[in-house]
Amino acid sequence: MKTKVTFSKYALLAVIPALMLAGCGKQPVKGKADATSAGADSLKAIADANVNLPFDIKEGKRLFSRYCGVCHGESGDGTGQYYGSSLQPTPANFTDKAFMKTMTDEALTRSITGGSASVGKSNMCPPWGKTFESDEIECLVAYIKTFSK
Repeated sequence: MKTKVTFSKYALLAVIPALMLAGCGKQPVKGKADATSAGADSLKAIADANVNLPFDIKEGKRLFSRYCGVCHGESGDGTGQYYGSSLQPTPANFTDKAFMKTMTDEALTRSITGGSASVGKSNMCPPWGKTFESDEIECLVAYIKTFSK
């Protein structure tokens, strides 16, 4: 009987990882409804819109969300986590079309690379030039410009 119990323990130890692996897989995307509630056509449109984004925009979005969104807001409107706090001046609003017309690619690149103080703005935004590669900065610039389109 003791042998059978030991065997059962080993069998259980073998089954648990198998069940864990079976449970791993693609997780549902938050905020998206299933096909029965939203309709297959609208889900396909959402998926196609995400798939059709150019790599530089996807990468810029990833970097922006990780490093910039906390201050500038996920939507780029300057209302991030610290909105209304002691940040003075407030973070740039990249959705402001008039402001963005004044920001060339070179100015955005310089602002990211050297920090906003390097272009005469607040010293609260750090210089990212030694954190990001030049192609990553180009991706950030491309993504930031999408906020004002």
